[in-house]
Amino acid sequence: MPATVLVNQSARTGLRAVLVIAAAIVLLIPIAISVAHGASRLDYTKVESSEQLAASARDVRFSLDTGASITVRTTDADTATVTMTGVGPRDDVPQLRVEETNGESVVTVDDRKVFENARIDVAIPKATSKDTNLTFAGGLGEVDVRGEFNDVKADTDAGSVSLEGDFEKVQTTTDWGQTRFKGSFGSIEAKSDVGTLEGTDLKVRDRVDATTSTGSIDLDFSNEMVPTSGITVKAYEGKINLRLPRLDLVKEHMSAEAAGPDDGRDGSDDGGAEVKDLFYRINATSNQGSVDLAKDLEKYDASKDPKDAEGKAVIPVSVTADTGAITIDQN
Repeated sequence: MPATVLVNQSARTGLRAVLVIAAAIVLLIPIAISVAHGASRLDYTKVESSEQLAASARDVRFSLDTGASITVRTTDADTATVTMTGVGPRDDVPQLRVEETNGESVVTVDDRKVFENARIDVAIPKATSKDTNLTFAGGLGEVDVRGEFNDVKADTDAGSVSLEGDFEKVQTTTDWGQTRFKGSFGSIEAKSDVGTLEGTDLKVRDRVDATTSTGSIDLDFSNEMVPTSGITVKAYEGKINLRLPRLDLVKEHMSAEAAGPDDGRDGSDDGGAEVKDLFYRINATSNQGSVDLAKDLEKYDASKDPKDAEGKAVIPVSVTADTGAITIDQN
């Protein structure tokens, strides 16, 4: 049988003391860390800085290498402003800089390892916004633009891009993140390496070109207009959902616009051009996935060489997927 080890009273007392000290150390370590962290947070401060853009500037570029989110809105004010907010160490506060070069306003922020809740808010006067071009280069935060602008180019490293309003030309590229569109556009060109592309209530006059490497594409078009130069959608890995405008409603809307506000009821000729009948030419293929073309769209299937297209304005629709299902319907 195992031998019994006898521990005298003095040894037991010493052992208890060691255990008590060890337990105290274990309990004090997180407290010490918490106190140190709290002390370091006392050195943090809220940062807020604003700069004005030149009244003549019609091109605004954001050249960022931070995780700051950017919002751009139109304003009734007469002056364009940029405001940066965030939280960071008092002795290492980033600087907001605006440089005017050849009519272009370039907005930059000094890179800092620690700058929390970083945000950049931009206000552009409504009187000039429709002639203003916006360029976003780099950055890891969200880009959110709402209002009426001319051209918008967004090339982000990571983070979502959201455009809502009235734009003439839009080009977006994201390495990672969701891209969303809503409103009226002259043309849309959107690419995403990893992330979804979504469009809601889209009114596009010219064309749409949307591509994802990994991510779904979901585009919902308004019945007010159709991209007359066509729609091209491609997903390498991801499903595609496309809801096209009803061409009869599009023609009705276009005819009303061409006729003018009085709709010719006063007997005058306002010179409105005749709107031709519209016709889709749909080419949809998926290498490893199903293709579901709504029954009322089958007459537009390019593979059937439809004769009904003769004499009509043809809207080409090209939808391709390597791996993923394709669904095409009408609103």
